[in-house]
Parts: sequence; C-alpha cells; structure tokens
Amino acid sequence: MVKLSLHFLAFCIIAIFTNLFNSPISIHALNVGVETNAGLSLEKECSRTCESKFCAVPPFLRYGKYCGIMYSGCPGEQPCDALDACCMKHDLCIQHKDNNYLNLECNENFLSCVAKFTKSGSPTFKENTCSITTVVRVITDVIDAAVAAGKIFKKP
Repeated sequence: MVKLSLHFLAFCIIAIFTNLFNSPISIHALNVGVETNAGLSLEKECSRTCESKFCAVPPFLRYGKYCGIMYSGCPGEQPCDALDACCMKHDLCIQHKDNNYLNLECNENFLSCVAKFTKSGSPTFKENTCSITTVVRVITDVIDAAVAAGKIFKKP
C-alpha cells in the first residue's frame, strides 16, 4: 500500500510539472511562498554545491548538484558522485528531448544508470548526509511513475 501511494504521489508530481512546462501558465504562478520556509522553492534552480537535503521527500529532494525535481547543476558543473552523474545525464537527455519529462528513453536509461550505481557500491560524495538507499528509492519511485505515465500518454 505504501509503495502504491509513493508511486501515485510521484505520478502526480510528474504530471503537474509536465503540464506546467507544456502550458502557457508561468511556473511563477505556483509561487506560494514555499521558498521562505527552510530554503524550499518551486522555481528551477541550478547548483554549484553538493547538497543532501529532504532526502525522503520527492518534490524537495536535493542530492548532489543534479538530483531533484526542478533542480540541476549549473552549466559546466561536475557531478558530486556517480549517482549525481546519472542525474546529470538524465537532465541532459530530457533537455535534448524538448523538456519531455515523460520521455521513456531518458527515464529508462536513468533507471538503468541508478541500478548500476547501486550494484557498484560506489561511494557517495563526502558531505552527503542522506541514506543512499533512501535517495535511490525516492528517485526510482518518481522515475518509475514517469515511465508509467509516459506509457499511458504514449510519450516516446
């Protein structure tokens, strides 16, 4: 039941953000003051520092410089570790696919990269305070939901 709920939550988040990017409504219309509390923001950010915040909260997860919804490294920034590199590759793929967050190719390649990272036992970046198991679970749940949505909406 919990896994279904996480998938449903992830699906809703992906659907909302996908609709925002494909809609004439500005993302700034969502600015409800969230960013005034604990550094949260619904605006796209770019990062130059390795972060590990909100590890178990899909819409606010910040891991490395590239992992998180509406969160990415600044152009030219090196990833913090191998998992962050997976997120960077996913971000670049999505950009090349016209910001189609439901793109099956990008999302399936991302899941494969995350699985390889998990099996490799590669270390996380030095300042990481998140459980890597939690971060991988959150990322996998969100992307699994995006893959399911991509199949439903027939996104290539």
